[in-house]
Amino acid sequence: MTPPRPEAPSRARVLDFAARTAELLERAARARAAEAADTDPTADRPADRAAGTPSDGDGDGVRRLRDEAARAVDGAATLVVVGEKKRGKSSTINSLVGVPDLLPVDADVATGVHIVVRYGEHPRAVAHLRSEGDAPEAPPRAEPIPLEGIAEYAAVDPRTGRPRRLDVHHVEVELPVPLLDSGLELVDTPGVGGLVGGHAELALAALENADALVFVVDGSSELTRSELEFLGRATERTAETVFVLTKTDSYDAWPTVVERNRELLARHAPRHAEAPWFPVSNRARRDAVAAADAGELQEAAELLEESGFEPLEALLRRRIAARAAELRLANVVHVALAALGVPLAEQELRLRSLQQEPGLAAEVERAEEALRLLQPESAQWRRALTTGSRDLKNTLQLGFRRSLNDVRRVAEEKIATSEPAALAEEFPAELEAQVEAVWLQLDNAARRGLAVLEERVRRECSTVLDAGKADGKADGSADGSGPGTELALVEDGAVIRAERGTLLPEMVHSTHRDGGPLGMLENVMPSVGTAATFGTVIGLLTSSVLLPAVASYAMLAVLTRRRRQRAELGRVRGDATRHLNRVLTELTTEIPAQITDHVDGLADRLGLALDRAIADERLRLERRLAEHRRNLAASAAELAAARDRTRRRIGALTTLRDEALALAHGLAATGRPDPDRS
Repeated sequence: MTPPRPEAPSRARVLDFAARTAELLERAARARAAEAADTDPTADRPADRAAGTPSDGDGDGVRRLRDEAARAVDGAATLVVVGEKKRGKSSTINSLVGVPDLLPVDADVATGVHIVVRYGEHPRAVAHLRSEGDAPEAPPRAEPIPLEGIAEYAAVDPRTGRPRRLDVHHVEVELPVPLLDSGLELVDTPGVGGLVGGHAELALAALENADALVFVVDGSSELTRSELEFLGRATERTAETVFVLTKTDSYDAWPTVVERNRELLARHAPRHAEAPWFPVSNRARRDAVAAADAGELQEAAELLEESGFEPLEALLRRRIAARAAELRLANVVHVALAALGVPLAEQELRLRSLQQEPGLAAEVERAEEALRLLQPESAQWRRALTTGSRDLKNTLQLGFRRSLNDVRRVAEEKIATSEPAALAEEFPAELEAQVEAVWLQLDNAARRGLAVLEERVRRECSTVLDAGKADGKADGSADGSGPGTELALVEDGAVIRAERGTLLPEMVHSTHRDGGPLGMLENVMPSVGTAATFGTVIGLLTSSVLLPAVASYAMLAVLTRRRRQRAELGRVRGDATRHLNRVLTELTTEIPAQITDHVDGLADRLGLALDRAIADERLRLERRLAEHRRNLAASAAELAAARDRTRRRIGALTTLRDEALALAHGLAATGRPDPDRS
């Protein structure tokens, strides 16, 4: 029998702890600042007033704690909704939020950009826009739009196959919906290209930062080859997959389809073979909403049960929203432990000084000497920063070139295998999706690489900088980071974009004048001889007078039409090839320089941050050494009073640290696999 899962600490409890911790740390910092201000730097100070001014690290720790607590309140588990064209992705999102007409679902309308649906106290929609003149590091501009205008900003023009608005990066929608308030954020992926070509790459790149994949199919037939290939590639991108099978009201054989799909997954994408399936009817869900609005509550309840959405929503809340919430709360506790570690270590060090331990001065002096070794230009951390940034640039450049090779391969396959009408209509949107996938892949790679570089450089400095923590004693923090070592540059964003990359050149459609008498002769004459020969043969075989003429005319018409089709195919393929080459040239011109500038800029910031951290630590050690010498000259009464106050401060900090450790233990216990996993 599986033991019950331990109850996780509540969000309110963790956030209350974070608030009390931040308040105590701020109070302590103000008290130290007041003590320093009340003391004449040139005069002998009482032993308990020599704590020094609050360090920048104190304020950074409190700020990080408050920021993490805010993310725990406002953050959400991201569910990326993926599926082939016309499987019902947008309808499923509309059903989940209970707003049938929220996202466009018309048969001739497809989504062209990402649409993010999250919780908000008031319904609203915002389009995030980019223009050609925008700086690459500038975030998209937010423009409020009416809810009924989402299609105008997010959909594709069915006539051209291109987005109606080329300047739209993505659209965000906020709704006061209980499901979203439970901690879920839904992302509708572009649907114009389904799961082939660039749109598959775009969906895969979006999964890098997703908590779960919601894969939408319908009950008409089993999983297609493109769907199975996508799921196989998505195996390492997300830890949780949920399958939604739509249109159960239209296809009575949907149970057989589900069983067949499970068999296909076990063979082609075994990672997803045990994922739960939820058969649903968006029509029944829409009718349930209408019945509820009309006051027919009994009918609404019956339709809701028939729709199949209640079990799906329950699982999304229990398994995904709750798990993501626990992870965010664990991050709050982690940051709180680190923030408590620094002042606790300082107070413990101060108590050692007040107890007049004889070897303390020598320990501080050794730490000062180690700091001096970090300052020359030839210091090991500087070499690590230089070589690490160079390696990162090379890695990003190589990854970018490989991504462009993939873009070319997929695009050339599309050009070679598509019919003229489909190629002219779909190719620009497919190529734009591939380019957007390159952006996301490059952004994800840059963030990972910068995090590795930051950690590599931090390790080179940690031995010395961590010496400031009670001279190397453990401080009870979760990661053992010392003063000045949490630089957190990656959170500032690592998006790399070309100057003109957000608005790619439009595909130029060439024209050929084949009308008029000369055009007709040009198309007809090459086929006349073949048609005449065919008619002659028919005449010899049939001894007829009329039949050869009819046969010659029919053959002439067929050959002329085939010649025009070949000419049209060549023209469209030429247009697509030229467009592909223009786009790739644009990218290869802009992006390599952007990568170099971006990484060099962040490496410079990292170096400056470390220089400041080293200088701060030197000042901190100098103050400790001065304090220790003053304590050696203080009276017994002063020392006793100071020791009493310091022990009280240590007690308050230790109480919070122990509470944090208990919370961390409770959250870790609930992070084990869910025993009722389907």
